[in-house]
Amino acid sequence: MDGRYKAPRWLAWFEVRLNTGEQNWKQYTVSLLVFNIILFIFGFIVLYLQPVAPLNPLGRGILAPSTIFNTVISFMTNTNLQHYSGDQHFSNFSQIFFILPNMFLSASVGFCALTAIIRVFRGAATVGNYFVDMWRVLVYIYLPAALISGVIFMHEGMPMTYATQQTVTTLEAGRARPMR
Repeated sequence: MDGRYKAPRWLAWFEVRLNTGEQNWKQYTVSLLVFNIILFIFGFIVLYLQPVAPLNPLGRGILAPSTIFNTVISFMTNTNLQHYSGDQHFSNFSQIFFILPNMFLSASVGFCALTAIIRVFRGAATVGNYFVDMWRVLVYIYLPAALISGVIFMHEGMPMTYATQQTVTTLEAGRARPMR
């Protein structure tokens, strides 16, 4: 996070473009809040427009506005409170363009905030640059971890499809068990 890692030139090019200079804690906090506000607005729009968005073969309708607000704000506060069942309430579009990115971005915001706090405790005059920190967390930490996990899942035969419902035959036939 301190920039000691020397990225390949094509990645460093992006990092240089994001670097607007060191920020004090107030600038860093404003950057974090503006980023979250933009994510909130985008998320609310995606979930609100779910009934008319593409990739909705089962015709998922609109969620209650309070559920949309709770879902979006839970990602912005990095709590991920889930008052829904993704496959039952969200279309493929909502899952791909809201849930999936926010699983990364919400955790990245928390990681950036923790990094800034650590820099303050170290006695640094500035806390870095929020956008460079976000880039580093996403590209150098989470993206490689996601790619490695994805390769492992593919190797193990995990299905990936846009079909909304799949019938899967398991190795062991299911048995009816009495409820206790």
